[in-house]
Amino acid sequence: MAGKALRRRILADISKQGGADYLFDQLASGKTLTKLAAEYECSREYFSKSIHAIPEYASAVSKARQAAADALVEQGLEMVDALGGDSSTSEIAATREKVQWRKFMAGSYNQERYGNRPQTNLTISVSDMHLDALRKVNSDLDAIDKFDREREELAIDAECEDVTNE
Repeated sequence: MAGKALRRRILADISKQGGADYLFDQLASGKTLTKLAAEYECSREYFSKSIHAIPEYASAVSKARQAAADALVEQGLEMVDALGGDSSTSEIAATREKVQWRKFMAGSYNQERYGNRPQTNLTISVSDMHLDALRKVNSDLDAIDKFDREREELAIDAECEDVTNE
């Protein structure tokens, strides 16, 4: 029963703050569901189920993830820009790992823009296409020749029958 009260409080509070637009703004700016759940003192999973129960909120979360990908990439750039010439090796290594994680998350949120899908390469050989076309033309001509020979044989057979019948 306490869970339903919490769910009602979460949904009422989100609605009061702007509903789907509020969720979109929060998530698109880089805030995570985990951080939002912590504000309501519940688990990420419970918070996620609560907001996904409302179709408008679920749609806002999905759209926000696409925009959040841009925010993650920008955060990575800011981290790299913050490094200076006096940065230690461990600071550089830690920043590299954080940037790699943000790249991974950006690719997960927006496959089209940041994904690392393998590229499909297509090789077309004009000479192979030309040879295939010639083979097709030759097979078509062979079929026509065969049809013509059969017609000629039928015509000769018909003429022979006419001559023998006279």
